[in-house]
Amino acid sequence: MIQLVEVLMTRKVVTVKPADTLAVAASKMKAGPFRRLPVVAADQLVGIVSEFDLTRYADALDSTLVETAMTRHPITVMSSETLERAAALMRQHKVGALPVMHGAKLVGIVAAKDLMMPEPRPLPQWDPRNRR
Repeated sequence: MIQLVEVLMTRKVVTVKPADTLAVAASKMKAGPFRRLPVVAADQLVGIVSEFDLTRYADALDSTLVETAMTRHPITVMSSETLERAAALMRQHKVGALPVMHGAKLVGIVAAKDLMMPEPRPLPQWDPRNRR
């Protein structure tokens, strides 16, 4: 039986804006708990920011904008695609989550853990007190 991404995706997606600080993103990730957040501007997906991105700016979370650290033009999957296709994209691009689109609209997110896959590369346990 073929299952579609829309079956397993998280529908209530927590997002950040490019002009938010990394401290805002860190707070949302911790509250989630999430390891990645889609970045949305004017109802358009413009990037994705991860815990790994935050570690690079650990000393400046309050003064660094999300747009500085985010990955632009993230790999996405359509809600109507198969879970197998989503898993293949994650493996191919070595990413741990994919924003899920319906046309040009962000409708969800699917993570490696949703597909019972390991992270493509272990993300460090992020703690703002552990500064580099």
